[in-house]
This record gives sequence, structure tokens and C-alpha cells, in this order.
Amino acid sequence: MLGRTARFLRLFGYNTLYSSSYSDPELIEIASEEDRVLLTRDVELHHQAVKRNVSSFLVIEKTHIGRITSIILRGHLNLELNPSKSRCATCNAKIIPISKEKVKDKVPLGTFSRFDEYWTCSNESCGKIYYQGPHWIKISEVYEQIREKITEKK
Repeated sequence: MLGRTARFLRLFGYNTLYSSSYSDPELIEIASEEDRVLLTRDVELHHQAVKRNVSSFLVIEKTHIGRITSIILRGHLNLELNPSKSRCATCNAKIIPISKEKVKDKVPLGTFSRFDEYWTCSNESCGKIYYQGPHWIKISEVYEQIREKITEKK
């Protein structure tokens, strides 16, 4: 339901648990036990969480940019795009710098020749490699759109 939103929140450095396989009771229990804020578009789930005294945001915006903007504003969160503070978009582990030499056999040769800075997921079973390639431009554009919306609403 909010997978794309979760991936962007991770890239912005927020510890964001997401899986489409959890049941509603499991989501509420995890949020309660781990002191998380439950983000949902499901009105009934939101009401159930509130009844159990679990922090919950009902996310009603239709676009991922609107959703993230709303979450940042309602949660009084900082919006920052900084690879050294980002989390893995796939598994939520922290990403850490890795030397160019160590990624030589893990990225395409063209990528290796064009980029000098790399980060890797600290979760060894994930191990995703990050660099500031064309996808980073798209991420930066989303970041700027969210910043503009936040500025407009303040």
C-alpha cells in the first residue's frame, strides 16, 4: 500500500519497516512493541491502532510526493537526502561507504568507470550497491519536489 513511500523514507534516512505480508493485527503489534508510528491508507486499520493506543497516521494523499510531504510535516521530521545517512531502500539496513576497488566485480564496467563514490547495504544478505547514477537524479528530483511542497505549506 505504501511501498514506494517506505523506500523514499528509507533513502531519506528513516528506519522504515515495510512488508505487504503482515496482517493488520501483526502491524499493530509490531508498531506497539517497537514504538513505531503506523503509516496506513486503511481507515479501519488506523482506527484499530488508535483504539490500542498505537501512534498511527492515516495517509490520505494520492501521490507519493504528497504522502511523504504529509508524513514529514505531521511528524515534524527533517527532510535530508544524504547517502551517509540513508538506509537501504530494499531492506532498511544502514548503508555505508565502500571503496571503489571493492565494487569492481559487483557493478557493470560502465558504471565502475563513470562513478567514484559507492555505498553498500550493511546487511550482508542484501549487499545492495548504491552510487549517484541516473536513478539518483530521479531521487533528487523527488526530494526537491517534496522540499518545495513543504516550503509552500509552512
